[in-house]
Amino acid sequence: MGPAASRPSPRPHRTSGPRVKLWRTFVEFKYCPLCATELITQALFGRERQRCPNCRWIHFRGPKVGAGTLVERNGKVVLVKRGVNPGKGLWCFPSGFMEIDEKPQAAAAREFKEETGLDIRITGLVDVFHYSADFKGPGIMVLYKGEITRGDPKAMDDVVEIAFFGPDELPEDEAIAFESNRLVLAQWKKGLSTKSSV
Repeated sequence: MGPAASRPSPRPHRTSGPRVKLWRTFVEFKYCPLCATELITQALFGRERQRCPNCRWIHFRGPKVGAGTLVERNGKVVLVKRGVNPGKGLWCFPSGFMEIDEKPQAAAAREFKEETGLDIRITGLVDVFHYSADFKGPGIMVLYKGEITRGDPKAMDDVVEIAFFGPDELPEDEAIAFESNRLVLAQWKKGLSTKSSV
């Protein structure tokens, strides 16, 4: 086993206060972002929502969407060790948040390249997961299957180490950052198919 590449840890990630409450403060508005009128809260479409009494703008809160990729090489899966929270020091699939104008497949390939230095081709969809145990709030993770097309592995961006793990070399569950990653790795270890069309 052993890492293919490593680098020094990046600067520490700092937050203050309870993580979920910190996230909630980022998504609440006091004033309408369109007309600057003070917002009110009322029951709309089955739940309490902020809305503008002037221009009628409604604040619909949505989850963040991330994309990642399960990639194998010579019977081993590529994992990265995170250098930042959430999950600092733990292993996961190369992944990250989508940009506003980006397709999920493109986001998965971009994040893989940014974190590992490797170019990949998306070959299928593994699964789509909802999560809520994250300081940035609820989100959706779209996990793809891919294959390396070129490049040399190098820990980059918010990653401190890259390694290729065989089925019997995988880190313990406690060393894997996210529940979705633990579930997929358990299936991968059992040899269950993760291939489907995109």
